[in-house]
Amino acid sequence: MFILILKKNFKKAILLTFAFIGLIYFLEDNSSINFFSPEFLLTFLMYLILFAISLDALDKNKLLGLLMSFSLLFLPPAIFPGFAGKLFPLTYGIFIIYLFFTYGLNMFRNWKNNAGL
Repeated sequence: MFILILKKNFKKAILLTFAFIGLIYFLEDNSSINFFSPEFLLTFLMYLILFAISLDALDKNKLLGLLMSFSLLFLPPAIFPGFAGKLFPLTYGIFIIYLFFTYGLNMFRNWKNNAGL
């Protein structure tokens, strides 16, 4: 399920990830981006996965997709400096709830189809 979400939204997620990381570096006034540092690669992978999941949610439900996309603004401390480090559990909580909900729906559909209901 997770691999299918990533495959389906890979191109759009890469574009959004580069745009979002560029926005973060613009807001933090960093003049250089080290593309081969471990921090950048970890940040890139994290945002790539989160954007792919939020694009999947946007395909299924517009309001939920917008909520998940907006919640990504809570992760970098440069966007809300007064709440640095306090809002990221909201983002991860929303994404975990969405993934469990879609996984549960898939399990229910599989059970319903195999049980002959």
